Amino acid sequence: MNYAEISKDTVSFLHKSYASLQNSPLNPPLRALVELRVSQINGCAYCCGLHSQEARKLGIEQEKLDALIGWSNSSLFTEEEVVALEWAEAITFMESGLAEKREALVEHFSDREIVDLTAAIAIMNALNRMAISLKE
Repeated sequence: MNYAEISKDTVSFLHKSYASLQNSPLNPPLRALVELRVSQINGCAYCCGLHSQEARKLGIEQEKLDALIGWSNSSLFTEEEVVALEWAEAITFMESGLAEKREALVEHFSDREIVDLTAAIAIMNALNRMAISLKE
């Protein structure tokens, strides 16, 4: 199903929302890691490939990309990346304890960055789920 063609307005809204994050003060390599991790969790092979390429273009080393699936057991990730990845997983899995995880973000990110990080995670979840469930 060519869902992007069938519902141009709706799907283009998601893509425009995603593109608007280019103007975010959020660190682009960090955002790429988070988007890749969300895509890994959701099992979107297309998005994993896309975000892996993007991450490499942004200078993220292959070793870090290879370790992303087991980031919580790796010393390759900065404290900022760890709290962002924890947030991404908490939102993607809709875990309990969101308030505590959100508080951990405050030490590393501005309010704007927290909102943009949360939006990036939510948009990526939506795009992954559209791509997986309505494969073109």
